[in-house]
Amino acid sequence: MNQPSQFEFTVDELVLALVSLIRVVDPTLLQHGPDGVTLELEPLMRKPNLTPAELLLLKLRSAFDEDSPQSSCTVTLSVEEAQQLEASLAQIEALHNWPPDVRRLSAALRARLMASG
Repeated sequence: MNQPSQFEFTVDELVLALVSLIRVVDPTLLQHGPDGVTLELEPLMRKPNLTPAELLLLKLRSAFDEDSPQSSCTVTLSVEEAQQLEASLAQIEALHNWPPDVRRLSAALRARLMASG
């Protein structure tokens, strides 16, 4: 049986992971307002049953909130969560023409996530 793994995310990696999951789960969770973009989690909080991707989104958001002043944070991911996150990143990479630095960041993060399985 595969054990959960500790992943250290830079803030940039965590933001990219969150954006990829939001785009897959429900892009309307990103609200554009006068102060920029905010993440509206209320629709998820009202749901009686969350999908694995929605649970992972909440987990990563929680890690971001807890460690936001830091330059990195550590998150424990199951093999399934790592695979879900890798798949979300791959899906978003295929749909968007990201700048080269974001593509490199995503590719490196996906490689680390795949290595955990």
